[in-house]
Amino acid sequence: MRKVLLATTAIVALGGVSAASADISVSGGHELKYQSWNNNTSTTANNSKISSGATYTISGSAVLDNGMTIAGKIYSDNVADGSGFESQGFSISDDWGTIGVADMEGGDAFATPIDITDDEGYDGGAVSGINTYAPGDEYVQASSVSYMTPNVNGFQASIGIKDTAAYSDATSFGAQYAMTAGDAAVTIKYAGSTTGKTTSTGTDEIDATSTGLVIAMGGATLTVAQNTADVGTTAEYESSGMAIAYVLSDALTVEAYSGETENNLDSDYKFKDTGYGVTYTVTPGMAVSVTHNSWDYTSNAAASDVGTNTAIAVNVSFYSKLVRVM
Repeated sequence: MRKVLLATTAIVALGGVSAASADISVSGGHELKYQSWNNNTSTTANNSKISSGATYTISGSAVLDNGMTIAGKIYSDNVADGSGFESQGFSISDDWGTIGVADMEGGDAFATPIDITDDEGYDGGAVSGINTYAPGDEYVQASSVSYMTPNVNGFQASIGIKDTAAYSDATSFGAQYAMTAGDAAVTIKYAGSTTGKTTSTGTDEIDATSTGLVIAMGGATLTVAQNTADVGTTAEYESSGMAIAYVLSDALTVEAYSGETENNLDSDYKFKDTGYGVTYTVTPGMAVSVTHNSWDYTSNAAASDVGTNTAIAVNVSFYSKLVRVM
């Protein structure tokens, strides 16, 4: 702790700024996962695999003397590439709303995916495009920096921009309205984004939208969503589906979803996906999950694929507040 305080004092002295009291914490987890699949495009006898990975986050937050709240984090994802902490972000918030940067942006905060199971996937399928516009996903572009309004009587909105490092940048926006209807909590959500073309003569701009309805009552939550992505003049993807999660107890949750993606410019294109799973908390800090997916993929631009994938995972998680820096 003394080393942390000395380092903080040195940074403040060099920077010529005042330090705010801050809470610093570390959270993380590890996963061991077994997968087994069966599909009609397999070209190898191996139809199973065992994998493991870890995610860790160092985060901090503080309330400044003027009343504003700042927060930040750095994050190591589940990729064994030796690159350490791959991403970061921070936010500044007050009564006027929240400015979010990098991984703490909120430009796409109101987009609605339906793939709520723990470990859905299409392993074993080598079909081109099967992971690109999956029925369970939303396609709204994340932002480099965003602004989100405060919640006013259930209404909240956001806007963001992303530097794509190409010819055109991307913009995103969204809003939601939350209300109660009897014993149910109802949320209506909408989000959209425009990703510009990569060259001055390109035709690969992407316009995406996401419309969702979420109804929660008792231990059940129902989500209905429609997600679209118009990719230049080559494709008009439209996905629709629903998901339901039910909390049976403090230790047991079941989830299921089903969706379908069509391409309005390709009458042969259809991508149907159904997933369901169960998550059991053995004890706080340890959980076991089982997820099963089945899919049917058809396109005139690639081979068709029909298959299933089952994943069994053991997850352990950690949390520790390191120190309060003054």
